Amino acid sequence: MSDIIIHPQASYLHNFLEPYEFFINSLITRLTDFVNNSSTNDVANRILEIIQYSSSADLVLVLHDRGQNNWVVKSQSNLTEDIEPDTDIETFKSIIFPILSDKSIFDLGHHGSYKIYETKNGILKALVIIPLQSPQTAEVMVVCGLKQDSYFLGDAFGRILSSFYQACQKMPLQSALIEATILDDLKRDFGFVSASLHQRRFQLFREHLQRMIVFFEPVLHLDPEDLFISGWEALARNPDTLIAPSDLFEAAELWRHDFIVELDQYFLIVATKTYLEARQKVKQNRSHEIVPLSVNVYPESLMQTAYFETVRQIIKDKVISPRNLILEISEKSEIPHFQDGIRLKSPLNVFKTKLLEYVRKFQIRFAIDDFGVGYASVSRLAGLNPCHVKIDREILHHQPCEIIIRFVHELVGANNLNPSNVIVEGVDETIPISLRRLKEIGVSYIQGHIVGKPEPEIYRLSLEKTELLRKLLLENK
Repeated sequence: MSDIIIHPQASYLHNFLEPYEFFINSLITRLTDFVNNSSTNDVANRILEIIQYSSSADLVLVLHDRGQNNWVVKSQSNLTEDIEPDTDIETFKSIIFPILSDKSIFDLGHHGSYKIYETKNGILKALVIIPLQSPQTAEVMVVCGLKQDSYFLGDAFGRILSSFYQACQKMPLQSALIEATILDDLKRDFGFVSASLHQRRFQLFREHLQRMIVFFEPVLHLDPEDLFISGWEALARNPDTLIAPSDLFEAAELWRHDFIVELDQYFLIVATKTYLEARQKVKQNRSHEIVPLSVNVYPESLMQTAYFETVRQIIKDKVISPRNLILEISEKSEIPHFQDGIRLKSPLNVFKTKLLEYVRKFQIRFAIDDFGVGYASVSRLAGLNPCHVKIDREILHHQPCEIIIRFVHELVGANNLNPSNVIVEGVDETIPISLRRLKEIGVSYIQGHIVGKPEPEIYRLSLEKTELLRKLLLENK
């Protein structure tokens, strides 16, 4: 009999980024102190001083190539107190410039190079050269005076400093945004990060997510004799810029699972609550006055118990009635191929079964968004039997757009008992097809700026807008 005792729980293998967690925290902490306690003068040099202090370096430089290896100092930190200014800067230059003449330092497969050198006191140290992205000229960061056996002599060090420096140049000096950028770049380049870095990024994601607000974009019933708003789509907005928070969506798609589910749960809660408040403001409380609200959701979220329970709670609390809630599944996202870590033999069938569970339990409806892009397919469209299908505006700019629109109509109309509505998205004054022609080829619903831009409130069509749209529908082109 074996004497080996196997414990039921195992520990995760250590991640190579774990040693860098303190370094990242130091960068962000000192950046926060700088923003809170200093003027914005000489920001470039102060950023380098933050790097110098956090990495215990002697000197940090950013060098700029004017062409033909004519390198000049663009910005630099202060020398540490035990370095002689005149002689040692020249010593650094004598080491750095010969390396810069070797274009291999700009190898895209690495985030930097390093060289061991000997100080005047006979101490071996290292300097790191990190290429910086610049659209017009070559730039590098040089970190001098690192310990020769430092863990900083690794690719992750170059990635972290490049991300930190460039984020400080390109965006407002908001510590949370810059820290998120660093972590996103590490995830993008190295795939796996440590558990604590993953958790920290999730915390930053949630904090940013909770600032999000919701606007509403109208869907128009396209008939000159019966023009009316038939529904609203909830759209996420950044409260500062009032545009879509693309950074939230990008982060969710980069980090996947728990980020995506968190995003969709929070958005569903805020969208339905905001819609209720918007209806109350216009005293739209009678059931026949209320039109459906469409809320976007990733296919992955629909498969999760947490999202299912969020839908249940919203309906139980009567935030919105089931008949007025439509969950729009984006065609830009793939249907999950795994469930609980197991590869599904028939992902589409499993997904359809899950949607039927929502329908049976809650009597809500589903729709397909962005048809014509991403993972859109005839089998996926035919198999899900949505209440409406939104055709992406990009289709309108292709020559066979009328053929595609007719085909979608025929496909969804095959279900004679409950045919799907077809909505053309992104309709504005620049599209290469008229409203009249869209109506002639069977389009009965449109959405876009020609109807109304997303707003924080819901409303009825004004007489002026109604007359303009009726005119566009009736005019010959």
